[in-house]
Amino acid sequence: MRGNIPRRLRQLEQKANIHEAPAPVIFVRFVRPGQPCQSSRAECDDQVWERAPGETEVDFQKRVGESLPRDEHSPTVVIFRPLAENQC
Repeated sequence: MRGNIPRRLRQLEQKANIHEAPAPVIFVRFVRPGQPCQSSRAECDDQVWERAPGETEVDFQKRVGESLPRDEHSPTVVIFRPLAENQC
Protein backbone atom coordinates (compact mmCIF):
# COMPACT_ATOMS: atom_id res chain seq x y z
CA MET A 1 0.00 0.00 0.00
CA ARG A 2 2.85 2.42 0.74
CA GLY A 3 4.16 1.89 -2.79
CA ASN A 4 0.87 3.15 -4.20
CA ILE A 5 1.00 6.52 -2.43
CA PRO A 6 3.82 8.10 -4.53
CA ARG A 7 2.26 6.78 -7.75
CA ARG A 8 -1.18 8.06 -6.80
CA LEU A 9 0.26 11.44 -5.76
CA ARG A 10 1.98 11.79 -9.15
CA GLN A 11 -1.29 11.00 -10.90
CA LEU A 12 -3.17 13.61 -8.88
CA GLU A 13 -0.48 16.24 -9.53
CA GLN A 14 -0.62 15.56 -13.27
CA LYS A 15 -4.41 15.88 -13.32
CA ALA A 16 -4.27 19.13 -11.36
CA ASN A 17 -1.51 20.56 -13.61
CA ILE A 18 0.25 21.99 -10.54
CA HIS A 19 3.66 21.77 -12.16
CA GLU A 20 2.77 23.88 -15.17
CA ALA A 21 4.15 27.37 -15.33
CA PRO A 22 1.67 30.25 -15.16
CA ALA A 23 0.71 31.89 -18.43
CA PRO A 24 3.00 34.72 -19.56
CA VAL A 25 2.70 38.38 -18.68
CA ILE A 26 2.52 40.71 -21.69
CA PHE A 27 3.71 44.29 -21.21
CA VAL A 28 2.24 46.74 -23.74
CA ARG A 29 4.40 49.86 -24.04
CA PHE A 30 4.12 52.83 -26.34
CA VAL A 31 7.06 53.76 -28.55
CA ARG A 32 8.04 56.53 -30.90
CA PRO A 33 10.64 56.23 -33.64
CA GLY A 34 13.96 55.46 -32.08
CA GLN A 35 12.97 54.97 -28.43
CA PRO A 36 10.26 53.76 -26.07
CA CYS A 37 8.17 56.26 -24.13
CA GLN A 38 8.50 56.65 -20.38
CA SER A 39 5.48 55.41 -18.44
CA SER A 40 3.60 57.20 -15.69
CA ARG A 41 1.09 54.47 -14.86
CA ALA A 42 0.24 50.86 -15.60
CA GLU A 43 -3.17 49.22 -15.86
CA CYS A 44 -4.31 45.61 -15.77
CA ASP A 45 -7.97 44.72 -15.41
CA ASP A 46 -9.11 46.77 -12.39
CA GLN A 47 -5.62 47.38 -10.99
CA VAL A 48 -3.68 50.61 -11.49
CA TRP A 49 -0.08 51.35 -10.53
CA GLU A 50 1.41 54.85 -10.44
CA ARG A 51 5.10 55.34 -11.07
CA ALA A 52 6.82 56.75 -7.99
CA PRO A 53 8.90 59.95 -8.29
CA GLY A 54 12.48 59.03 -9.09
CA GLU A 55 11.59 55.41 -9.92
CA THR A 56 13.29 54.17 -13.08
CA GLU A 57 11.27 52.63 -15.89
CA VAL A 58 12.92 49.25 -15.28
CA ASP A 59 12.17 49.36 -11.54
CA PHE A 60 8.57 50.38 -12.25
CA GLN A 61 8.06 47.46 -14.64
CA LYS A 62 9.67 45.07 -12.17
CA ARG A 63 7.42 46.28 -9.33
CA VAL A 64 4.29 45.91 -11.45
CA GLY A 65 5.32 42.47 -12.70
CA GLU A 66 6.00 41.19 -9.20
CA SER A 67 2.66 42.36 -7.82
CA LEU A 68 0.49 40.87 -10.56
CA PRO A 69 -1.80 37.96 -9.83
CA ARG A 70 -1.03 35.44 -12.57
CA ASP A 71 -3.53 33.18 -14.25
CA GLU A 72 -2.53 29.65 -15.17
CA HIS A 73 -4.82 29.53 -18.18
CA SER A 74 -4.53 32.88 -19.95
CA PRO A 75 -1.86 35.54 -20.35
CA THR A 76 -1.94 38.67 -18.22
CA VAL A 77 -1.80 41.93 -20.21
CA VAL A 78 -0.47 45.13 -18.61
CA ILE A 79 -0.68 48.46 -20.43
CA PHE A 80 1.97 51.05 -19.56
CA ARG A 81 0.60 54.54 -20.21
CA PRO A 82 3.03 57.26 -21.36
CA LEU A 83 3.90 60.24 -19.15
CA ALA A 84 2.07 62.58 -21.53
CA GLU A 85 0.15 61.91 -24.71
CA ASN A 86 2.27 64.36 -26.69
CA GLN A 87 5.49 62.55 -25.76
CA CYS A 88 4.66 59.61 -28.00
